[in-house]
Amino acid sequence: MFSSNNKAVFKQYVIVSLFEDSLKIIYSPERSRQMKKTMTLFAFVLTTMVFLTACYPKKNIPEKTEQGTTEAVVINVTQELNTLDPANSVDVNTIIVINNVYEGLYRLDAGNQPLPAGAVELPAISEDGLTYTIKLRKEAKWSNETPVTAHDYVFAWQRAHADTNAGENAHLFSSIKNSEAIIFGDKPATELGISAIDDYTLKVELTYPTPYFTALLASSAFFPLNEAYVKEQGKEFGANSEQAIYNGPFVLAEFAGPGSGSNWEYHKNPAYWDQESVKTDTIKVNVVKEISTNVSLFESGETDDVNITGEFVKNNLDNPAFVSEKPVQTIFIGYNHTKDFFRNKKIRQAVSLVVDRREITDNLLNNGAVPASGLIFDGLYSHSETGEDFAKASGNVLKMDVSKAKQLWLEGKKELGLSETDEVPIHLITFESEDMRKMGEYLQAVFKEHLPGAKIEASVYPTSVFMESAAKQDFDLYLVSWGVDYPDPTSLFQLFQSSVAHNWGKYNSQAYDEALRKANEDDVLDVDKRWDDLLTAEKILMEEQGVTPLYFSGPNHLRNPKLKGVKYHNAGPRFEYKAAYLEP
Repeated sequence: MFSSNNKAVFKQYVIVSLFEDSLKIIYSPERSRQMKKTMTLFAFVLTTMVFLTACYPKKNIPEKTEQGTTEAVVINVTQELNTLDPANSVDVNTIIVINNVYEGLYRLDAGNQPLPAGAVELPAISEDGLTYTIKLRKEAKWSNETPVTAHDYVFAWQRAHADTNAGENAHLFSSIKNSEAIIFGDKPATELGISAIDDYTLKVELTYPTPYFTALLASSAFFPLNEAYVKEQGKEFGANSEQAIYNGPFVLAEFAGPGSGSNWEYHKNPAYWDQESVKTDTIKVNVVKEISTNVSLFESGETDDVNITGEFVKNNLDNPAFVSEKPVQTIFIGYNHTKDFFRNKKIRQAVSLVVDRREITDNLLNNGAVPASGLIFDGLYSHSETGEDFAKASGNVLKMDVSKAKQLWLEGKKELGLSETDEVPIHLITFESEDMRKMGEYLQAVFKEHLPGAKIEASVYPTSVFMESAAKQDFDLYLVSWGVDYPDPTSLFQLFQSSVAHNWGKYNSQAYDEALRKANEDDVLDVDKRWDDLLTAEKILMEEQGVTPLYFSGPNHLRNPKLKGVKYHNAGPRFEYKAAYLEP
């Protein structure tokens, strides 16, 4: 998941974060399986803290209800909404929105375990782990009052494989029967391993057992779509909030369309089967890209929740409104492996060795970020029998050694026919984020100081432009944050399989692909062997520096202490507002 709120960002991942509370883009699967202004607070910091707790400014006088209040919640985000199509939802911010206006078979609980949502119960799974039978909730309806049926899931999943405008998340379907063959054009989408036994019973057939598959079904890529409505809208489906259909806790309103930079609102969905659990009638979301402006709006009581980074985190650590979530994303540098220069392993290794990750987290950012030790952050995945944390088992494989970096850099240049003094122009792209801007400036400085001839030109793009440029390999380096879609290392590892669409840099390693293939196929039911396969995959990726992890990050917020019920996940959709409300 791409996340843009640094944030992983990246997948759930670019996951990204790579978009201020928001990356996840991917398409291919399984040949693919071979394949996120320093502000002075003057002398009234203490006064502000007391003010927030004792007399937080009221936007209006709330009307009390049995569950909370009908006062509108106001949330500020720094990234625009990029799509209303679940099949194409890849950045964190968009996935948050889609998770609140659509609903799939399952939602995640506080521990990221699946709970029935559009389904009435957890799946019945065959003994060989290959067949899932899922009973649907008959009271579930679309916002136009038509029933949500098994056929809606069949249509949506097939469309995600076949539609020319979809497929960004097709890698998530890779374990489903015939998914790979469909993506590569060898079979029609109608042969995907999903079928409607009747209107309210789904059958899903897998090619190989997938231990995390039920949790994966909570991802937005697996949400249903109403076939009649989507076909009626044609290319205009999701063009704005009025040309979409919803089956989640909220319907979207006031959204002018992707790329417009417009605000939007969540309105309680009167057709939602569990509408009594939705505690707020209206949530207003404002797109304000400047963190300093968001902080000012929060302090004046004009918004209830804002993401903060950098000095704003440092200056608010003791603020009762400060909320720090656990890490959910990895921020990393990706290389364009289609270019000879960055196909050279020594060049990539030199880049990693020149980076001072502790300097980045403790001084440059100083916002709770943690230096990366590998690609996988602590707390994502543990051995199911020993409880050992995967990140700790991998160890810290990312060190700083400027002398070694310069040696490797010069050796790499020589191998490429360049002299020590030859200038190397490097185009780095990233997305709009205060942290990403700082990181771009940092990399410009250290490359210039320690890597002879290196000259970085950094381009900071809106999220949609960044993703388009990355997908076209219009870069030398890309800087991104990526979150995870599900609590397993493969949620990040699969990004770099040789034929996966989100493998923007086109990293290609047969050994890496094979380690992941074994983890996902041969050894999938053997806990110890699969564990070793995953450790091997990370070892290969880090030894070759197919990508270069920089740090791990989780979102930091200023949140009105009266705003309750916001659910947070470090895998899959980040924030859920179904139970959110303002206390009277």
